[in-house]
Amino acid sequence: MPKKVTFNGIELSLPKYDKNALSIFDYLDLVIARLESGLDKSDGNFQLSINLDFATDKPPKHKILDKGTITKKSKDKVLKILRKTTKEKYEHTTGSVKVNVVVDDK
Repeated sequence: MPKKVTFNGIELSLPKYDKNALSIFDYLDLVIARLESGLDKSDGNFQLSINLDFATDKPPKHKILDKGTITKKSKDKVLKILRKTTKEKYEHTTGSVKVNVVVDDK
C-alpha cells in the first residue's frame, strides 16, 4: 500500500528567491513522490526531518533527523531514496532547506 507524505514545515535559506528555490521545490517534489511509492505498510507511520544542503557543482547533501518514530529498516529505505534522488541534476542550485515530513498510510 502506498504512503501519503505531507510537509509539516519547510525552512529555506537561499541567497535569493530565484531558480534556486524552484530547483529545490522540484527536488522536494521528486523526493516526496519517491517516498510515497517506495515505502509501504510495513514501514508504519512516522515523522522525520530532512536537512539538505545544495552547493554549486556538488550533489545535494542530506541528513535525516528522526523523532524516534521510524524503524531502522524504514530509515534505510528513506536514505536509499534520498541517495537515488541526489543523482539528479542540481549542480547550479545553492542553499539549504530543512523539511519536516509526516508519512502515513493512505
